[in-house]
Amino acid sequence: MTDERGEDARAAELRHRTANTFQLISALARMRGQRTGEPEARRQLLWIAEAIGSLGALERHRCEGGVDFHAYLHDMAAIWRRRQGGQPAEIAILAAPMVAPDQVASTLALIAHELVANAVAHACGGRGGRIEVRLADLGDGRREFSVADDGPGFDPAAPGGGERFGLWFVRSLALQVRGELELLAGSGVRARLVFPV
Repeated sequence: MTDERGEDARAAELRHRTANTFQLISALARMRGQRTGEPEARRQLLWIAEAIGSLGALERHRCEGGVDFHAYLHDMAAIWRRRQGGQPAEIAILAAPMVAPDQVASTLALIAHELVANAVAHACGGRGGRIEVRLADLGDGRREFSVADDGPGFDPAAPGGGERFGLWFVRSLALQVRGELELLAGSGVRARLVFPV
């Protein structure tokens, strides 16, 4: 019994140190971004800082078998709300319980970060609105993760509506979890990822 408590304490200490390391790297990237005079370099460094921070937040929710992704999403919602400027959007988390294996959790964390950041920037853009982040068990060995907003939407076929880095990045990550990504645009945008667990 004492050995188990000792192992649990060591594991908790390792998680804490790992999370602190991620947060330190994130802070360094953010500080470099704030000091650069080049707008694009600043934007890229701040993006990297936030992505690293989202990976570090996974450490707080590590459990037997992987990461409690339900708890992670609720934790991140508060962070996403704080990062918004102007009139903040409502961010609703509608998530079924899920313990995600490490690799799946890391990939999903980056997908969630990118999709929510895009919804905040392009759909809500300081006007408020609502963003729904869903995680559901489809009951057949697959899960569904989606981010939807009530913004103006966009037409991917319109001039200038081509695939940008964010969408390319999410599609690339979806392949890493053997998932299928679907983008529904119209009145608002819904990105839906179905993947096996």
